[in-house]
Amino acid sequence: MNGFLLSSVPIWMIYGLILIVILAAIRAGVAFGKSRKIHFAGEDHTSLNTMVGATLGLLAFILAFTFNLSSSRFEARKLYLLEEVNSIETSWLRSELVPDPYGVSLRESLKEYVETRLWLLENTQDPESLTLTLTRSQDIQNRIWGIAKQLTQDENRNDEVNALLIDSINEVFDNQTRRVAVGTIDHIPTLIWVALILLIVLSMFEVGYLLGKADKINWVLICTLSLAFSIVIMVIVDLEAYDGFITINNQVMYDLYDRISGN
Repeated sequence: MNGFLLSSVPIWMIYGLILIVILAAIRAGVAFGKSRKIHFAGEDHTSLNTMVGATLGLLAFILAFTFNLSSSRFEARKLYLLEEVNSIETSWLRSELVPDPYGVSLRESLKEYVETRLWLLENTQDPESLTLTLTRSQDIQNRIWGIAKQLTQDENRNDEVNALLIDSINEVFDNQTRRVAVGTIDHIPTLIWVALILLIVLSMFEVGYLLGKADKINWVLICTLSLAFSIVIMVIVDLEAYDGFITINNQVMYDLYDRISGN
């Protein structure tokens, strides 16, 4: 369940696959339990409940661990968005302290930089939008850095103001690196997803096996159990995905654009 899978497969399809896997595992367990009940009528089942409970406890642990990873990454994405907005606005304000044409060029470039972010937000369904945005952002960064270099070589330069400006510009660049890393690179490791899926299959098989030993099977409860586990896993997957149902409120970026466009 790496970043490529999350970006290429619709969320609802992942949810459907998870639900099918859980139901299939329970159904297989029920069938196996019925078979054992017929062929081994005198089999001792005193430790069965303990084993099923232990496996479900382990599943609960890995679910909590995976949820913590995905929610922490989601919170980091919100934090880095706010930090990027603040660093861009700080650079914008500090650019007003330097003489023209440097100040004007910097503000135009920063405004275009924000426009690339807004364009990406409005074209998230385009698989090439992220690549295009990063390429365009890098070009703008190179242009901004070139202006900053020219500013430091000006005869009438103010070194203290330039130092403050360059510091905020560096923060703008660093925040893009952070957002790209946490948004597109640092996903939950595939091994953890594999372990989670295997534990789900094993746990649901054991639950089905336990139910198969009963005289009558309540499929309503089985479907309810399957839906419950599927919803939990769906929330984890959604938090991990960039364009799922649970999304970050990007209003602060739009507000920033309104502020700098009005100047």
